[in-house]
Amino acid sequence: MEIQIVEYHFPFSVYLPNLLLNVWFLCFIRYRCEAEHLDLGTFFVGVGIDTYTQAEPRATMRNLGVFYYALCVLFTSTSAAAAQADEHIDTGKEECPQTPLTRESDLTCVAPQPKPKPEPKTKTTFRDGKWRWNYDDHSDDWDGPYDCIESYCVFVNPKLNDGLVLISPEPNVGVIDNFSNTKELFKHETPPFYATPIPGKGIGLIANRTIKKNEIIFHTTPAMLVQFGPHLDFDGETRLELYDRAVAHLPPTAQEHFQSQYGEDAFMKVDRNAFRLFINGERPYSGHLAVYPQVSRMNHDCRPNIHYRMDNITHISIAVRDIAPGEELTISYIDGHMSRAERQSRLGDWGFKCTCPHCSMSAEDVAASDKRMDEIYAIEDDLEKQVSAGVIIDPGLGDKLVRLYEAEKFDSYIGQALTRAALVHSLLGNEKEATSYADKAYEALAREHGEWNKDAKAMKLLAENPTKHWSWQALKKKAEREAKQKKEKEQREKKMKEKLKEQGWEEGVITDQVKVELTGGQKEKQREGSKGERVG
Repeated sequence: MEIQIVEYHFPFSVYLPNLLLNVWFLCFIRYRCEAEHLDLGTFFVGVGIDTYTQAEPRATMRNLGVFYYALCVLFTSTSAAAAQADEHIDTGKEECPQTPLTRESDLTCVAPQPKPKPEPKTKTTFRDGKWRWNYDDHSDDWDGPYDCIESYCVFVNPKLNDGLVLISPEPNVGVIDNFSNTKELFKHETPPFYATPIPGKGIGLIANRTIKKNEIIFHTTPAMLVQFGPHLDFDGETRLELYDRAVAHLPPTAQEHFQSQYGEDAFMKVDRNAFRLFINGERPYSGHLAVYPQVSRMNHDCRPNIHYRMDNITHISIAVRDIAPGEELTISYIDGHMSRAERQSRLGDWGFKCTCPHCSMSAEDVAASDKRMDEIYAIEDDLEKQVSAGVIIDPGLGDKLVRLYEAEKFDSYIGQALTRAALVHSLLGNEKEATSYADKAYEALAREHGEWNKDAKAMKLLAENPTKHWSWQALKKKAEREAKQKKEKEQREKKMKEKLKEQGWEEGVITDQVKVELTGGQKEKQREGSKGERVG
């Protein structure tokens, strides 16, 4: 395909800038074609470049333009070739299949090592009609990849908290790098606890001072993140050696914390202490096991005094009530909304029988607790149906639900009970009760899910200005709306009866058939009236 440059019959000083602009444009198009793997000639035909070649060009200008373009092509081609040649370091040895778990000293040949990628100029790019994150790019804080098996590699960030080692596909490094909440972590100057052996439990954490409700205990990132694939699919020997090599990349302090966890080897330490999380929604390779060595020292209690939540990969532990000095700090490994028998069965997966105060109650107290759980399930189902239907049969159900949660010591989950109670009173227009429950619900939900949680923000609005909340006097508004609709219907029925009388229908019940006949007759009459009329 011949590329021609248009001749303009103007002085040289006028069309020179135009020429340079065209040359720049050709260079830019060349660069984009290289980036998108498009054929250059096809692209020019696609954009209709030959529409600009209608004038017969002067030979000198054509040659000059082709010369500039040839330099541009030569530059981009040379740069592309150099980049491709520099993609690997020439070791001067025969290339061999990568065997990541074999030390380099044991290899008969050395696989070429990839050059580290430069820091990207931007974290977003325009793809598929939308701005998207460049997950393949990440900062220079990360080292690696090391010890790759299939698509899984070891990456290390020694600057993130005490250090983080990741076993995952490389794009997930960029995902984690974009989590802004990992940059500023809260740390106690003097921790409000100390670690000590606890009979029958191993190591535990004990409060060394009074810990106030809503006080943050831990705000930390993991020492190790492992994608589900290696943990579930690799054979035991390969997996264990990979984990040992990954831990060896951690800074000394992080290694010490990791090794102090329960478990005889690295696999058991991950398997017994990790938290499951998903770093990238439902996308492939999103699921990971996160190991927080200091957090893992908190033992289980079915009615814990610490609640935890995950914010991306950041673990946040918060006191749900005041904790006295000498009291053990505990979290729940399971959802507590179960009977004692169900809780004991679930906890069997961790290899221990729970002896917490709530599981050690007398048979009579256990029966009372299980009965309260049944009542909680029933009330929550009833309230869900009533609120959805906009009808409250028993306005005291919300109050009763909160009392049951308090009796069950559900300090970690009480936010949802307070929310339901606030909605019930708001629907009925009880301002004092609605705002009181909403204020408590916001505090609990912000602790349990974060202050930016949708329900937490809704409760904050209800507490501050109940009349602006969707639920305020919704039942009264619904009753007024239904009364208005009923009145309008009666007025329509009355008008229809009057029209029926005018057309000779006898008084009585207006059936659907009568309505159809009347409506049909009116339409037919309108059509007949329109025949023969002048249009326009």
